[in-house]
Amino acid sequence: MDPFILKKIISNLVQFIPAIPILLLMCSLALPRLRGFVASIALSLLLLSSPPISNAFVSSLENQYPPLAQPPASASAIAVLGYGHIEQPDRAPNSVLTSGALSRLSEAVRLWHLVPEAKFVVSGGLLWGRSTYTHAEAMSRAALQLGVAEEKIVRLQDGRDTAEEAELMRELAQQGRLVLVTSATHMPRAIGLFRSLGVRPVAAPTDYLASPAPWWRFSAYYLHNADRALHEYVGMLWNKISRKKN
Repeated sequence: MDPFILKKIISNLVQFIPAIPILLLMCSLALPRLRGFVASIALSLLLLSSPPISNAFVSSLENQYPPLAQPPASASAIAVLGYGHIEQPDRAPNSVLTSGALSRLSEAVRLWHLVPEAKFVVSGGLLWGRSTYTHAEAMSRAALQLGVAEEKIVRLQDGRDTAEEAELMRELAQQGRLVLVTSATHMPRAIGLFRSLGVRPVAAPTDYLASPAPWWRFSAYYLHNADRALHEYVGMLWNKISRKKN
């Protein structure tokens, strides 16, 4: 066997995924009564951490809205949904943002530079006691460093989730064309919430997760992506049930 291929196989096996599912499968052989249960858990973890399976879940969400190369000239606001930050006084504003938040913000800044007369809307409240300032403030600090004009920034600091952010942005959407920036996996749920309020924003998806790789490259990265997709599907189901109740 090619030493390079052998090295890749060994390095793959010593990671938590797929090491834990493989160990579970081995344990199931020694536990006849629990064999089916343990084996099903192990196989589920392996399948969801395999690139083709994970990408199928993710792509079903990411492919619903195409990337936005150019915002409409009539855009009155570029609105970016929040995605968390970790407050560290010694870090630069962009470094306190999570990778998803930074991806969303950088795309929103790119679009704003194409229509600099538009407002730049950031959102998000306090993160459950993990920060002394709101997520909207964290996003705005990074946006300022990336060249967004202070007078164009609108901070919506009371939203705790996408539903509340949509409510806060509804008034802005009534003032003109709203461009909505969020992760591609999150976009279908976000658009659904905005449309339930009578708002039809222009979708600008970013933070794409699907990444082609051989089926045997089991990884926690792909398992995490599948988990992100599941979270979105559960959220859409919850929104649907909530609307029926109302």
